[in-house]
This record gives sequence, structure tokens and C-alpha cells, in this order.
Amino acid sequence: MGKAIVKCTIDTYAVDEYVVEVPCEKDDVDEIIIAKAWKILKSEEAALPYGNRSANILKRID
Repeated sequence: MGKAIVKCTIDTYAVDEYVVEVPCEKDDVDEIIIAKAWKILKSEEAALPYGNRSANILKRID
């Protein structure tokens, strides 16, 4: 079991950036890891602002 470091960005008037550590398998597709990151972020934060959302994987650790 590895992990990935994902940066989630929400474009508001001020750009909000969050960094999330996601447990993942070595052969997981990027879209699955990003979906897990948003799910973890939603559970950790009380409320997320509205705005365009994007995410990218910064690093994978096996």
C-alpha cells in the first residue's frame, strides 16, 4: 500500500489550495486517486467554498 500527495485547488476570489495525503495502490488510476482526495478533503473540512475545482498529483510514494 502506497500513498499519493494531491494538491486540490478551488478557484474563488482568493485561490484556496489544500494538500491531501491519499492511501492508494501502485496501479491505481490518477482519476481514482483524485476522487479519493476530494472525498478525504470533504470529510476533513467543515465547508468548502464554491468555485472551479481542479487537482493534480504532486508525488506518489510506493
